[in-house]
Amino acid sequence: MQYSHSKLIINLKNIKNNLNIIKKFSKKTICPVIKANAYGLGDVEIAKFLIKNKCKDFWVANISEALKIKNNISNINIYVANGLNKNEEKIFFQNKFIPVLNTYEQFQKWTNYLIQKKLPNKLVIQVDTGMCRSGMQHEDILKVYNERSIIRKFKEVIILTHLASADEKNSQYNVVQKNRFLKIQSMFNYPNCKFSLAASGGIFLGKHYHFDMVRPGIALYGGKLFFNKQLKNVVSLVSPIIQINRLKKGETAGYNQSYKAKRNIVTATIPLGYADGVKIKISNIGYVFYKNIKLPMIGRISMDLMIIDVTKVKNKIKIGDYLEVFGKNLNLDGFARVSQTSPYDIITSVSERCERVYLN
Repeated sequence: MQYSHSKLIINLKNIKNNLNIIKKFSKKTICPVIKANAYGLGDVEIAKFLIKNKCKDFWVANISEALKIKNNISNINIYVANGLNKNEEKIFFQNKFIPVLNTYEQFQKWTNYLIQKKLPNKLVIQVDTGMCRSGMQHEDILKVYNERSIIRKFKEVIILTHLASADEKNSQYNVVQKNRFLKIQSMFNYPNCKFSLAASGGIFLGKHYHFDMVRPGIALYGGKLFFNKQLKNVVSLVSPIIQINRLKKGETAGYNQSYKAKRNIVTATIPLGYADGVKIKISNIGYVFYKNIKLPMIGRISMDLMIIDVTKVKNKIKIGDYLEVFGKNLNLDGFARVSQTSPYDIITSVSERCERVYLN
């Protein structure tokens, strides 16, 4: 079966490198983001690896993701970013999940529930400093402040926010959000309160963005390497040749005849298409690599298949040889640029039918 499907190769050594770079930049608590199946890399596998590297706090998006991790791993802190929704108190409490409270209503429900259970341990509150996406806005923050006697009952309270432009180092909006967050920090300046502002981009904006906890995601997994030159690419997507054809001058390849050969060429077909996360918009634009030789994608990308002009290497290749879509020759960021999208979009779109292979 190894020659019938594509593979996403995940270099764990490079994840460790990226984690160590983040540790050098920030001496604060590191809470890796493993939502969306660890950005497509495999949440359980990645979490287990990060635990071996002394991580114990993890960030997911929803309860389903949290339950998957809990069913495979114990004795870690799992923060659920989308918060406490209707009738979820019991499942959060029984599984010891930590909801990120995004509204005053969530704050009321969860604090009342925990106080009734006589277990006011950890509380996490998200405030909105400029994303207008999730988190308490000004009116809700004031309501929570007016109930600061409840805040003081908890052993630990984490107040966090999220930067909208952290990947733009010189964006003034980062400063605006940081200053708004500093005002909120001054409101909740209690011994049991800790604060978190920085995800991947924020970490590399400097120590004054780190506060007490940082939440790295894409920087761990090899995206947005411009954050720091010591970060390394982590993922490679490769696909085997399953057929070799010949296309004569004037003949076409793929759906709707979008490619017409200007000369006689040799083509290869690989089992990778838009159902695997390769964007259809790079049809006739993108390219792959055989070793370090660049080969163009031709014709419209199909759901399950892609055609490559392999004329340059026609005397070298054979069925079963792997072609690299991104990885060593074109990293995740580079492939995202060719695809006119973000590395987040690329990495989370790689389908489950692409085998995950972990390299130590």
